[in-house]
Amino acid sequence: MRQSSTDVLVDVTSLISAEDFLTSQNRSTVPEDPFARQCFVEVVQSLLFMSNVYVAHPVLHAPRAGDFGDRPLLLRALMRAGLLLPLQLDGEQQASAEGLESTAVADLQSVHGVTSMARFVEQAFVCDEASAGRQEALSTRIRDWSSFQERQVRSTVGHHRDRIPTRDGVEEDAFGEWARAAAVILRGALTGIAAPGQGKYLMATLARGMKYRARAEACAVSYQSHPMRRDFSLTFDMTRSGAADTEVLDLIQAVRGIHTSLSHAVGQGESHRLQLLELELPLLGGRLWSADDTGRRSDHEWIALVVGRIRDYRDRASELRRAVERCVTAEDYVRLARDIEDVKRQLLERLGLRRVELSAVERELVGSVASVSGAVTGLPVVSGLWFGARTLGKQFVFGSAQPYQRFLYREFVDAWKRTGK
Repeated sequence: MRQSSTDVLVDVTSLISAEDFLTSQNRSTVPEDPFARQCFVEVVQSLLFMSNVYVAHPVLHAPRAGDFGDRPLLLRALMRAGLLLPLQLDGEQQASAEGLESTAVADLQSVHGVTSMARFVEQAFVCDEASAGRQEALSTRIRDWSSFQERQVRSTVGHHRDRIPTRDGVEEDAFGEWARAAAVILRGALTGIAAPGQGKYLMATLARGMKYRARAEACAVSYQSHPMRRDFSLTFDMTRSGAADTEVLDLIQAVRGIHTSLSHAVGQGESHRLQLLELELPLLGGRLWSADDTGRRSDHEWIALVVGRIRDYRDRASELRRAVERCVTAEDYVRLARDIEDVKRQLLERLGLRRVELSAVERELVGSVASVSGAVTGLPVVSGLWFGARTLGKQFVFGSAQPYQRFLYREFVDAWKRTGK
């Protein structure tokens, strides 16, 4: 059977943010990185759904595990568990990546480069005005992320400088040169979104995302960038009137759509239960631990515990992952979407969020039983009992289905039950 690859590339920046969420959970504190939870969710979903997950090195084309430094601890633990692999380009891929990187640098050095960066800064403040009072300002999140990076990453032994061992922590390549120059040109504008003195690091982080995207393309894998890089990448593409890299992982969207459908169907009284379900279910980026697990281990031990549970859950999700890998044609993807939609429909019915409609044959059977019971003196009225047995007996059963459908159904039902405790 033909099989497609769903390999994906993540960046170290996303792993750093995800680790901050993990360690804060163990310490019962609020994450310092404002992108922490979002990155944790996205990293976990890639580890569960994708064939292989790779991480790019900011400088080397063919790195080994030791070239990434001792931190982030999450990166090291995932590599030890065999869940995360260094992206290693062979000679042909390196040549392809260098060509793509040269094109990206040329775009950055053109008038579109500075324009797109200025637009990125401007859009941060536009987003702040549009969402005032509803969520933390985007410009504030970027500035807080910048401060977090300076405190916890660049100043930590075995971390950033082990990967980029330069005098100022910015690459000595064309991307780094552009970052330094852009930070000077946009110094005034950057004071609103970068911590003091951190403008060139923010520029380097954004530019590096374009380098990673070139390498991912050379290796024919998808690039799941840090959320902040994603915004800049889209802004840059729109600025130069190019095709925006808006490809979304359709499978994850479809699975998350199950939760969205349940939320729309549920009444106000159950809305909090649906929010808990999202937090409970690893498929939606939920917890892989209980409150009793936290606060008793060092950061190393805690991350090792969670990584072990991610590995176990990835094994449980193997049928779903293989179903995605078997999708080669458009028809295959439509079939998979149909099967996931079937899981959604049955969950709505059997969790009691949508009324179960009887088929024509079942309505006829119920009517027959009712007519007999009404016509014969002394015969117990069994139609209600029959109907109840039919619905209750099937309430949590998902038969005659693909293994990955049963897996999805079972995981949502189990999480729903846990939220009712």
